[in-house]
Amino acid sequence: MPAELHPFLVHFAVGLLVAAPACDAAGLIFRREGLLHAGRWNTLIGTVAGGLATLSGIAARAELGAHSAAGEALLNLHNAFGYVMLVLWVPAALWRAFSRPALPGRFRTVYLALAFAGAAACTAETLLGAALVYRHGVGLSPAARAEPLPRPPTLSAPGR
Repeated sequence: MPAELHPFLVHFAVGLLVAAPACDAAGLIFRREGLLHAGRWNTLIGTVAGGLATLSGIAARAELGAHSAAGEALLNLHNAFGYVMLVLWVPAALWRAFSRPALPGRFRTVYLALAFAGAAACTAETLLGAALVYRHGVGLSPAARAEPLPRPPTLSAPGR
């Protein structure tokens, strides 16, 4: 899987997996079957995208150039959180895929706790990924990590 797909797949997965429990909770509160179906499909498609994001992340890590020790430590944490997300979301997605109703009636509270924990893990994973790129420059080319040149002073018009 191409490493360049990692940012796209991650953002797609995070958007769906953070919205999924919100749709489920809103569907229960407002008694709207459509919101429960949206939660189901967000969970299913988001989990597949999360799995693909994990695979592309493995490929991206294999192609990384040199980076700092702090970046390496953060990268290891980011990697671990990727697997935690899968451990949380794959059972939730399987549960949604094989249950007949839009949201399983039995153990609904357990399911929602699992889904909201998965959404929290997605948020943490996103923050770690952002810190990797924007604070430590991990995954950026050396040219992109270079300090920008200062702007030359602007000349004002004569007589001002």
